[in-house]
Amino acid sequence: MAGELIKRGGGHKNLPASVRRDIAFIACETKVQQALVHAKASVGDHAITEVSYLVAVQRQAETIHPHAADAIALIVNTTIQGIARSVANFNTEID
Repeated sequence: MAGELIKRGGGHKNLPASVRRDIAFIACETKVQQALVHAKASVGDHAITEVSYLVAVQRQAETIHPHAADAIALIVNTTIQGIARSVANFNTEID
């Protein structure tokens, strides 16, 4: 049995119960890891969208108010750094 491939789709019915439990555990852990990866990607995608929006607003505001460009850049950059920290914190918390 060692080193043999198991056919997909029910070929495991003749396996010992302990092996079936191990396979079920691995399948469950795989789904958990897939959910974690999806959650991280979703948060990252949302953060990128928000950062892109903020940069567009920054450009528009700096065009309208060139005298305030430094302040606008500071606000946007500080906000973007906060978003990046939030993403990092989220990833750390769910690992």
